[in-house]
Amino acid sequence: MEMLNNRAEASNVIFFKPRENPMKNPLMQTLFAHWDSLRAGRLAPGRAEIDPRKIENVLEHAFILEQRDGGSTRFRIAGMRLCDLMGMELRAMPATAAIAPESRALFSECLARVFGMPEIIALTLAAPCPGQAPVRGEMLMLPLADDAGRITRLLGCLLATPREMTPPLRFAITGRKTTRIVTKVKNRTPQKLAGFAETQDAFIPPSPLRGQAGHLRLVDTRD
Repeated sequence: MEMLNNRAEASNVIFFKPRENPMKNPLMQTLFAHWDSLRAGRLAPGRAEIDPRKIENVLEHAFILEQRDGGSTRFRIAGMRLCDLMGMELRAMPATAAIAPESRALFSECLARVFGMPEIIALTLAAPCPGQAPVRGEMLMLPLADDAGRITRLLGCLLATPREMTPPLRFAITGRKTTRIVTKVKNRTPQKLAGFAETQDAFIPPSPLRGQAGHLRLVDTRD
């Protein structure tokens, strides 16, 4: 992916050519801008630093994933709209629950890159919908640090074509764009703020499904 060199002095945001920007959707831009503003030169902010009030319009599409010691990755929080698409409550479900079987190996590779490199990854998605055109979607995945400063969390959102559809939907990956984060600033232990704590019901409460009772350098790569 080709990048422009015009960068705002007070911001870490890299501006892409409009036709190649992986974050065309305003909701994704809102989520990315808030995440980016909190890093202060680090690889990633802490999950407790995320302020739900700053991303209110994204919350029903948002999720947090946790990478566990055994290597598995599961949903810690999932927004109502995302649960509606899947036809179930996603909390504690495997991260691949939203992904079609044929794309799960690739999705697992993407997760490993977000946690391990770490990288920012934007996916384009498609889910079959009987009798209709496929449902198109987009997913953004951003690394988060835990209380010890390790990258074991992931903040993301999944946006799908707004129309009538019958869940559950399982999305195949049709495209991927990655941005690697490179910094010389150590990812210090995050501040323990009363922000995006995973036990905070004010963010995305569990609910029934609808219809049921320093210096930072971003190196961009293309797969």
